[in-house]
Amino acid sequence: MASTEGIDPQWLYVDLGSTRSINKVVLNWEAAYAASYQIQVSTDSGNPVNWTTVYSTTSGQGGTETINFQASNAHYVRMLGTARGTPYGYSLYEFGVYGPS
Repeated sequence: MASTEGIDPQWLYVDLGSTRSINKVVLNWEAAYAASYQIQVSTDSGNPVNWTTVYSTTSGQGGTETINFQASNAHYVRMLGTARGTPYGYSLYEFGVYGPS
């Protein structure tokens, strides 16, 4: 997954197919990572427009980042990048979403 180069903010999201309980996201960044970003969830059906922030950081390091948070219901999970760590966009090898069970 990759966003448009050189533009903030940008986002990437995952459709879980149905609403599920989640409590962890693993971001495996390519070289183009987010220095500041939020993990957001939506229970909307169809095109998601209502997002709730479950995690926020201004100290993203790239590489593989494991993010734990209080269990939340989600149909969609989004990484909202607000500041790039490089001049490029945001790019992930993997965007893993996990539940408590």
